[in-house]
Amino acid sequence: MARFIKIFFIMPFLLALIGGSNYLMAEEETEEKPDLEPIMYYEIDPNILTFYQGTGRKIGYVVVQVNVAVRGQENYDLVELHLPLIQDTLIDFFNKQDKSVIQPIAERENLRKKAKERVAQILKEETKKDVVENLLFTNYVYQ
Repeated sequence: MARFIKIFFIMPFLLALIGGSNYLMAEEETEEKPDLEPIMYYEIDPNILTFYQGTGRKIGYVVVQVNVAVRGQENYDLVELHLPLIQDTLIDFFNKQDKSVIQPIAERENLRKKAKERVAQILKEETKKDVVENLLFTNYVYQ
């Protein structure tokens, strides 16, 4: 019985000791990782304005204010350098959409993700780097 009591009291101490060493190892690992560069937002100016297919003979238009999120000044400068390419890509992207995709709020997030993928793909082809972290619609108007 005395042996059981000793193990009962010693076991939590050993577990705490082992858990503490894991904590120290985890802390050392995080210290070795380099810090990521900060996120920077490049606002596409002027806003993207294009027409889309409405119903029948009607044509609608969409105006979207877009911000491109990148990591670090180097990627920010690449976005600025390739701004005409990005604008053309976004205009072409929205121009190919129809009313069923442009107008519903439920489709907006999917549309944003597809636009991000398209811009990221175009910039990767041009720069051979992953430049785009994210793409945000900060203003979205359609008629």
